[in-house]
Amino acid sequence: VEFVLLLPLLLAIVFAIIEFAIAWRTYQIITNVAREGARLAVVTRGPGKATTVQTRIDNLLNQSNLNSANATATYSCDGAAGGLCSSTGQSDGVQIDYPHSFVFLGPILDLMCLGCGSSYATITLTSLSVMRTE
Repeated sequence: VEFVLLLPLLLAIVFAIIEFAIAWRTYQIITNVAREGARLAVVTRGPGKATTVQTRIDNLLNQSNLNSANATATYSCDGAAGGLCSSTGQSDGVQIDYPHSFVFLGPILDLMCLGCGSSYATITLTSLSVMRTE
């Protein structure tokens, strides 16, 4: 009887650990991709800079088994959104937003809060990397 009462709680804990590990892995991937994008933005010159950086970000996300179509990459120059820097002494920034869906916990939390929607099922992971052009 004790085992039957505790089994759902133990399974919920195990699934929570797995879900958060997957979310942490995804966060680490987008952090590394943002860092690589900012590094590439700093060392690349010329008119095709934005395309080169975006292509590299998409390739790295796809190689990591994340869908690059779901990611949103935002570029900034000295904190002002909208472009990549071209002069020495400025700071290029790359921010990546990626939605992460909880496979097991989302539906369970939805049932526990009696249909409060899918607000718990998906979170947006964000990573920003800024590097200075030398």
